[in-house]
Amino acid sequence: MPSVRPRHVIHSHLVCADYDASYPEIVAGEGAYVIDRDGRRYLDASGCTAAVTNIGHGHPAVAAALARQAQTLAVHPTHVFHSEVLERYLGRLCAFAPEGFNRAWTICGGTEAIENAVKLAYQYHRAKGRTSRTRVLGRRGSYHGNSILALDVGGLKPRRDFYLGLMGGQHLHLSPCFPWRRPAELSEEAYEDSLIDEAAKVLAQHDDEVIAFLAEPVVGAALGAVAPTPRYFERMAALCREHDVLMIADEVMTGFGRTGRAFGCEHFGNHADILACAKGISGGYVPMGAVIAHDRVLEPIVRSGLPFQSGQTYSCIPLVAAVGEAVLDVIEDERLVEASARVGAHLHEGLCTLLDRRGVGDVRGLGMFLGVEFVQDEATKAPFEPALGVAKKVQAAALERGVVTYACRGTVEGTQGDHLLFAPPLVLSKGQADDIVDVLGASIDAVMATT
Repeated sequence: MPSVRPRHVIHSHLVCADYDASYPEIVAGEGAYVIDRDGRRYLDASGCTAAVTNIGHGHPAVAAALARQAQTLAVHPTHVFHSEVLERYLGRLCAFAPEGFNRAWTICGGTEAIENAVKLAYQYHRAKGRTSRTRVLGRRGSYHGNSILALDVGGLKPRRDFYLGLMGGQHLHLSPCFPWRRPAELSEEAYEDSLIDEAAKVLAQHDDEVIAFLAEPVVGAALGAVAPTPRYFERMAALCREHDVLMIADEVMTGFGRTGRAFGCEHFGNHADILACAKGISGGYVPMGAVIAHDRVLEPIVRSGLPFQSGQTYSCIPLVAAVGEAVLDVIEDERLVEASARVGAHLHEGLCTLLDRRGVGDVRGLGMFLGVEFVQDEATKAPFEPALGVAKKVQAAALERGVVTYACRGTVEGTQGDHLLFAPPLVLSKGQADDIVDVLGASIDAVMATT
């Protein structure tokens, strides 16, 4: 198990969240670990904040593919040239996706993936002559990226509210599907009914305005690995089909094996029309995202004769295609989707042993995408006061003990509530999962002793 040791720290010129902080200087990564300048190894339980390092650090096959393609051809403009490596990768990507998703393109990251998915949904309706549809239906308690559009559609108050003056406020928001924090008087079935009723009323009221419903299959940073009630997405899909509203699955965190399936939406009936992907798609080896679209989305756009009205400088470049293909090779050859389900279940079981600790309210999630929520009162689920910074303190205590975690807040009314999100590399062993549990237990005890 990692032990408490002194660490080498540096003061940075980086524009960052805490200008007075000092940080360990990381020089290398290997498998599920990152290594600092003094040789100390830190177990990466967050996936490098968060859910990025699906295939682990320092994989030689991906490094070789990156170097080989960089020496051959890194970029070319897709509007005048074609390349075999790109076409081969897009074919592999669509084959990895659920059936019917046969068109894709790459961009630089998750925020761009969300923006492009929304643009594609907008163009789908324009191709059908629906010029009045300009609004996206999102959910409170969600985070979809850091652009103004992504923040506006999302509902994570700590990130969103600072920029309200730049937002048009045109997008619509539903309640999140958060079974553990449902009203005490409602059964899970009745709670699901209430959420579907709310959505039905909003869609009926804005029938000619909504282009898409955007949601993470399992909510990540905003709520801490919250999976929905069993039929929530199936029933939302029926509503959306009724109004011809597209469903965008934000798979930025949940894709590429993270939840124990290739994509998170596959747990809930393949409800999506568009997949917005990033993070694990490249394992962190290059900045990369992708949009993968179902045939039913592209058919009216192709018939319209108009090209997709988007594109960025680094869209669909050979370099990221080569890395993406190498990452898919690793995921498939090393059976990391299956490993995520198997070792993730072991980690979940271990984290559940901490439920008898003071301050631990809930353990949740799927595969290697898990959350622990902290509460002041386990019976009432009352959160700690935000000023106490409980999750941040546990994160700091775990780091001192050699485990990297990801502290978040906002599970209660968007401003209160503390949780940790766990999204370690899918190469994690059961022994390393046990180390995470041991360190987290010791860190929680240390924080609670002074809180």
